Amino acid sequence: MTATATRPAPTLVLPKTVSIAAAVVAAIPFLIHAIATFSGYFGQDDFVILYRAGSSGPFDADYLFQDYSGHIAPGMFLLAWFVTALAPLNYPIAVIPALLMQAGALILLWRLLVRVFKHRWGLLLPYALYAFSPLILFSTMWWAYSVQLFPLLLTMFGAFNTHLTYLRTREPKHIVTTLLWTAAGMAFYEKAALFLPLLLGFTLLLGERAPWRVWLAHGALLAGFVALYAGLTVSRIKEGLPRVEVILEFLRRSVFDVFLPGLFGGPWADPATGAAISTPALGLRIAAAAIAVAVIVGGIVVGGRKAVLAWSLLGAYVVVDLALVIITRLPEIGPLIGNDPRYTADAVPITVLCGAFAYSSLRLKRPAAGLLIVVLGASATFSYLWLAPGLQFEKAKQYVATAQAALKGNPSMVLYDTPVPDQIMSNWFFEDGKASRVIGLLPGPPKFDQPAENLYLLDETGTPQKITNVRDPVVGRPGPYEKCGYAVGYDTATIPLSGWSNGRRLLRMEYYTSGKGPVTIRLGKTTYEIQLTDGLHVLYLVVDDSFNRVDINRATQVDPMCVVDVRIGLPVT
Repeated sequence: MTATATRPAPTLVLPKTVSIAAAVVAAIPFLIHAIATFSGYFGQDDFVILYRAGSSGPFDADYLFQDYSGHIAPGMFLLAWFVTALAPLNYPIAVIPALLMQAGALILLWRLLVRVFKHRWGLLLPYALYAFSPLILFSTMWWAYSVQLFPLLLTMFGAFNTHLTYLRTREPKHIVTTLLWTAAGMAFYEKAALFLPLLLGFTLLLGERAPWRVWLAHGALLAGFVALYAGLTVSRIKEGLPRVEVILEFLRRSVFDVFLPGLFGGPWADPATGAAISTPALGLRIAAAAIAVAVIVGGIVVGGRKAVLAWSLLGAYVVVDLALVIITRLPEIGPLIGNDPRYTADAVPITVLCGAFAYSSLRLKRPAAGLLIVVLGASATFSYLWLAPGLQFEKAKQYVATAQAALKGNPSMVLYDTPVPDQIMSNWFFEDGKASRVIGLLPGPPKFDQPAENLYLLDETGTPQKITNVRDPVVGRPGPYEKCGYAVGYDTATIPLSGWSNGRRLLRMEYYTSGKGPVTIRLGKTTYEIQLTDGLHVLYLVVDDSFNRVDINRATQVDPMCVVDVRIGLPVT
């Protein structure tokens, strides 16, 4: 009898103590951010993106590759379609994918740090700087930005990890994987175009070299993306730069008022308009700048040439970040845009990686690392919770809930589409800044701008208010028949107006008839087919044309009708 060889039981590999500590460092801000995010709601661009998703398909190229304020983001729009198809206007469902990508980015960043620098307690400090960053956590409470930034960070760390694997194994398949990560990042945020110089700098910091075919492959991908982007978007680059003093003020706000304080646990300030942050106290800004200078100088003392290269890479990235704003957004909005952390939040992970390289030769002991992490984490959490209400969009949440309750009580209600308050959607959205974009995906769906006898509009709280008349009207001339006005039958009746009606207005018509049925109304170049009810009634009709008369007929076998009053103006509740 032959003895059978037995395999030894597999060894259970336990995570290093430092990795367990890293999991705690990541979990605390992640859970705080998740709780605060779930307490928020959609706001501003969110409603436009989701509304367009609701009327598009997953293979609609015009939808996926639309020019959205200078962004080409088919990945984001595909995700918006998915969450809308799954649960329209359901905020918790919409934010779950973003939170999953946030968690994935945290995991991949720690994996990258450990693979490059081994398990060190000192790594927890730069990792905490990323995980607790108020610049990232606050700005990503805005759903539309979270599904840009978190995919960018996830794919950035994925690309770094697979490129590192290639450098160590030289297996060509890892070049392909890195390119796939990069392409995925480009599908969500055009800043993924910067992966190529980042990977090149990363390679130099590692003291490695990659053959030209690697960079040619990345260059070809970048060239293809740039060609696609240029072909699908209208250039946002403005003619001529802003004045020097405007640029300097913008740089001061971006770097010294927001970015540096945010890196070191700040900004210890209130939220401002939109996603902006109020300017911290002068002493706090000076302290943050002094710490930044000390960190840079200390890194050079400790790391020498490698630190110089690391800080140069970070400086170049920040310069590109800010230059993009200067040539596109700054001329439109002004230097106040510097207070918006969305334009520098993506530089936080670059700071973390470059700082880790600059101090790679320093061995920070566990007590020192722990103390610094506690101080940084407590300060950053305090700042984040102070800022968080600014992007929870409580006004929008209440508006939608109020409208939804009213529509549930009266499903047949027809609404006149009106702009919503600026806190919900800014007035620069123009036609997209209306109630139909905000609540148009609610169950029903809500009816907007349809002919109706009873028409309502939503006030600033989302409460429907009944329209009772129109103001500043042009009116129909008196009809030829006493008590009937204009008799409308098979032949067209023409009702001349007291003047021209131009643009979007509301027509109010009083009529009576003994026979219900269709009527045709022609206003300028637009024709409406409407079903009338027998008896004495009022018809409200939303019009958007230029005309000075109303042509109306009943070219079917129904009784004539009498039109006794016509007026066209703006709604009055």
